[in-house]
Amino acid sequence: MTVTVQALSRLSFFSGLDNDVLSEIVPHIIEHTFSPGQVVLLQGEPCQAVYFVAQGVVRTHKLSPEGREHILAYLGPGEPFNLVPALDGRPNLAAVDAVTEVTLYTIPCERFRRILRHHHGVAMAVMERLAAEVRRLSDMVEDLALHTVRTRLARFLLAQADGAQPPKRWTQEEIAAQIGTVRDVVGRTLRAFAEDGLIRREHGRLVVTDRAGLEREAMMQG
Repeated sequence: MTVTVQALSRLSFFSGLDNDVLSEIVPHIIEHTFSPGQVVLLQGEPCQAVYFVAQGVVRTHKLSPEGREHILAYLGPGEPFNLVPALDGRPNLAAVDAVTEVTLYTIPCERFRRILRHHHGVAMAVMERLAAEVRRLSDMVEDLALHTVRTRLARFLLAQADGAQPPKRWTQEEIAAQIGTVRDVVGRTLRAFAEDGLIRREHGRLVVTDRAGLEREAMMQG
């Protein structure tokens, strides 16, 4: 399916570019669709393209040599991924898979580098995106280094309570991957929170029963 200038301009990454620039970019975009759970790219493989989420949600994550997973981000419409390996020519930094039905726009790496050299607006969009990503990952590193699992789990539960409804049914393994620990530790901490009256399990979901108490846990320093 051919990608149009109008469709491209609706993505936040490209929304600041004029139609002349978009018209030059559109012929080089290839559209791909993925089903939920389908692998988009693998960590460590040679970089083939830059990706832009047109519809749906993808998950970026890293795996340790022992098979432990850490989720880096969930990305939705308008958000790019695989920028770094496309720029430095090295392998993919992380694995990516589809969370929902996903439509992606892709640009081959070499073509993307040419676009950057010729279009200041695209280069600025890339720099702004990379700066935001460095700041987000810095916050993530700080959280992992300076806060206990108990604090990180409390923050995760509060974020989920404040999120979209109905809430997602998270498994302990998924929570562990999200906050940078292992399933057994999550299980023990959840039981401790329940014993303290901070949460309860209701129809397979975790419900916050003492928000003030959980907020105090979230403010604790490691």
